[in-house]
Amino acid sequence: MEIFLAVIVFAILVWVLPMAWQRLRRQYLRSRPLSKKQEAILRSRLALYPALPPERQQELQQNTSLFLRDKEFVGCNGLEVTEEMRVVIAAHACLLLLARDNNCYPDLRTILIYPDAYVAQETHHHGHVQSSHLSARAGEAHFRGPVVLSWDDIQQGLTHPEQGHNVAIHEFAHKLDEEDGYVDGRPPFERSEDGKDWAPVMREAFEALRQRLHALHTRAESAEREESQPPSTQSISVLDTYGAQSPAEFFAVATEAYFVIPTAMEAAHPRLYREMQKFYRTDPAALLRGNRPGG
Repeated sequence: MEIFLAVIVFAILVWVLPMAWQRLRRQYLRSRPLSKKQEAILRSRLALYPALPPERQQELQQNTSLFLRDKEFVGCNGLEVTEEMRVVIAAHACLLLLARDNNCYPDLRTILIYPDAYVAQETHHHGHVQSSHLSARAGEAHFRGPVVLSWDDIQQGLTHPEQGHNVAIHEFAHKLDEEDGYVDGRPPFERSEDGKDWAPVMREAFEALRQRLHALHTRAESAEREESQPPSTQSISVLDTYGAQSPAEFFAVATEAYFVIPTAMEAAHPRLYREMQKFYRTDPAALLRGNRPGG
């Protein structure tokens, strides 16, 4: 009996101690202040930062401090990683964590940064037939693996926020999506009641985007047959048509719009905006209007 109890105690310690250690480690790293240079980069390069209430600014700084000390940043194709790159990426990743209990992307260890768009192998399966080709990419998030980002594309998004693109926000939305073990466009909610309307609202918005993309392609083909100027593949909607690829991509695209052009998204897609607000537990549109809710 004593041996059995000893085995049980040992098993509990083996399971509990690493978790307790990781929790204490995260608390310690969050408590480390950012340097003056890091804080200056955060203030100048994260558009929403000045609008955040003081307690959220502090929370963002703490999570950014943890992220910077917990993740490895690797330059690719000869890129030298600068402090600005590290802080800009960390700040946008941690923007998605505001007002929510989190372990700061616990399955993420490495961020790979390319100087600009890079080429990667892309594989498609059509029944029993597999095809592969090279494609240019601005970023990607590997399941339980690294995040890959193009620094030039990040810069373009920061320079032209009116376009609603931010590849860092897009890829870290995928990392949130995978935390329940599935990349399916439904991230894990802290409170189940917050997600009760998520599926029907997201499904309706996703199908509307797919129909809009189909209409754009139909008009483009018609214009080509008539040898007239084809319409732009971009729609007046705030949601990029790339989100029509899958529910997972739709969630990432919607997250970009939610944080980059929140006022336009709230006006164009009020129901979708409210569902995103239930998950992200903050209101970027209200913050930009000067209304600073406590969270």
